[in-house]
Amino acid sequence: MTLYGMIFSICFFLIVSFFFSTHTVDYANETETSEKISKPTKTTSSSIVKGPEPQTQENPELTVFYHKINQTMTDAVNSFKGDVGMTYVDLTTGKQISVNGTKEFYSASTIKVPLAMMIADKVQAGSLKWDDQLTFNEKEDYEVGTGIIINNIQPKYSVRTLQEYSITYSDNIAKNMLYDTFGGGVKAKQALYAHFLQKETDWDDAKLTSEDAAKILNILYKEKASNSEYQTIYNYMKNTVFHERMDTPITSGKVAHKIGSYEGYLHDIGILETEHPFILTVFTNGQTDAGIPFISTVTDQLWAVQSSDYPHET
Repeated sequence: MTLYGMIFSICFFLIVSFFFSTHTVDYANETETSEKISKPTKTTSSSIVKGPEPQTQENPELTVFYHKINQTMTDAVNSFKGDVGMTYVDLTTGKQISVNGTKEFYSASTIKVPLAMMIADKVQAGSLKWDDQLTFNEKEDYEVGTGIIINNIQPKYSVRTLQEYSITYSDNIAKNMLYDTFGGGVKAKQALYAHFLQKETDWDDAKLTSEDAAKILNILYKEKASNSEYQTIYNYMKNTVFHERMDTPITSGKVAHKIGSYEGYLHDIGILETEHPFILTVFTNGQTDAGIPFISTVTDQLWAVQSSDYPHET
């Protein structure tokens, strides 16, 4: 055999050995395994891109707008001599902005909103009827403060009347009589805190944060279109006799709100009907009545920003 023939034979042998080697199968399995690992990574990445925060970042006008909302809230909180917790929710996009949003305050009468919602839920579930008559128990139900029942106490009231009075007039006796349908104030608060907030509180000093209140109002707002009883509560809040705090000359007739007052604790939680409606919950603890004009001022400031600076396209 010539030298060229020997070289040809060796090359032919090497080529045949490579193609029939068992290493070919191993390479194929490695490629398939790598693809399986990478697929979940791609799915997770795309779900993050679809989240609300990246969408906000992609819209420079909204980013600037929310910065102005945040700055307005921050400046207001810094100007108040006392404690403030404040939360804003843009009901068009769901964007929430808070300043001290997890700070707890004595709830005062703001707790009457989730109570009214729980009563509506009980009626719709069939465990209570609107025309059921509840008996006034002086030891359990009597309480001084806001309301109209205290001026002419009757032996019985319908559930519907008590629900309306608790919101429209912020009636404390009506609130306590509604608590009785749960077995008393402690059990009622346990039920509503667990249902709406998935948490517990000190029942002798029931507390809420501005973010808690915003969450409750968000439920009320979103469900009122399909829940006529929630719409009724919303209407009670719009027609309250308390024309103060979030109900200003600018917002009059366009705010559904519920105030709460106890000593230095002065609060208001509401839904404001601008072209792009928003939730605002403000909890304060300061000297004398300082919280009242403070809430009115920050409400008007945020109303102005929401009305004039909201981007035309989101």
